Amino acid sequence: MPKATTASIKAQNLHAVTAHIYTHHGVTKQDLQQTLGLSLPTISQNLRALEQSGLIAKGQTLDSTGGRRARTYVFQPQTRCAIGVGTASNQVTLCAVDLKGNVIAEEHHDITFSANPKSIANIGQKISRFAASLEGKGSHVLGAAFAIKGLISEDGSEVIYGNIMNDTGLELTALEKATGLKCALIHDSMASASAELWFDKSIHDAICLYLGRRPGGAIIVDGSISLGPNRRNGTIEHMTLVPGGLPCYCGNKGCMDPYCSTEFLTGDDKDTGKQSLDTFFASVRAGDEKTGARFDSWLGYLAQTINNVRNVLACDIIIGGAVTQYLTAEDFARLKTKCDSLNTFQSDTYQIRKSICGQEQEIVGAALHYIDPYVSSICE
Repeated sequence: MPKATTASIKAQNLHAVTAHIYTHHGVTKQDLQQTLGLSLPTISQNLRALEQSGLIAKGQTLDSTGGRRARTYVFQPQTRCAIGVGTASNQVTLCAVDLKGNVIAEEHHDITFSANPKSIANIGQKISRFAASLEGKGSHVLGAAFAIKGLISEDGSEVIYGNIMNDTGLELTALEKATGLKCALIHDSMASASAELWFDKSIHDAICLYLGRRPGGAIIVDGSISLGPNRRNGTIEHMTLVPGGLPCYCGNKGCMDPYCSTEFLTGDDKDTGKQSLDTFFASVRAGDEKTGARFDSWLGYLAQTINNVRNVLACDIIIGGAVTQYLTAEDFARLKTKCDSLNTFQSDTYQIRKSICGQEQEIVGAALHYIDPYVSSICE
């Protein structure tokens, strides 16, 4: 084992002090001394360095217990942030996320996201202004990460399949030039799964299914997202569910996507007509037979999907996306019953649960692409 150098010991001490203040609100020098076993001069030196960097600030002074009143120190998460960019058909959403994973600023712009140079220039201008406003408020922007509804190249430099948003061929360099920031392309489902891991540290292995207008998936193994050698692990939406069945936007027929999408529930057909999720689920809860039967069919296709993927990776299932806000505990119980009826291994125990992350999860998760490694760099 190599001998520790003075510089490495100093860095280790700084990281230890930072990590303790990051995870505990209102820490005193005495708290740090008792917890970390460092000398008061060493602690004072590190606190000065962290104050100068803006990462911590002096907090309140505690009541005296007989001696000098102790000063607390608090972490300042908003001194650094990252921008998550969410892309929809006619709207781009910008979320600034601080070092604690909190959204500190948000903007919505009614513009089209595509690989078109004019579109990129327009979006880049909006992001640049957003970043400048954050910097003006004392939040240094680490970068901007785009939650992309498509496949990303193996090296992360280009959208290689973007039929949903018409952004095939979009290059990272174009975004960096337009925004003036360091940028990243993240598959939206992978971004959502990043948020799962950030907000629930207990997750070890899981299959994530995100159910919206265009469903998606992600795989978590050993507490990390499993991208695969070509970043295509988790593309569950293109699993063949019904051979020769409904057409999918990818060009094939019978994929999971058209059977487990919100469009299956609310799309145009002679039974349901075109309606919103609010209207659809209100009808289901009111006991309407036709919408109830369609919902039951949708649950059946979702159960078949879960059974299929669990035969590859036997772990818990996390369900997120737009539809989950409408699903009740009883719905999850029905889904679990349907899954159990398909399961070859009846003794198999696992959970199907709703994502805890909620609204704009993929946008926050995209921003965490910069937040997570930065926090690790100052705390570990």
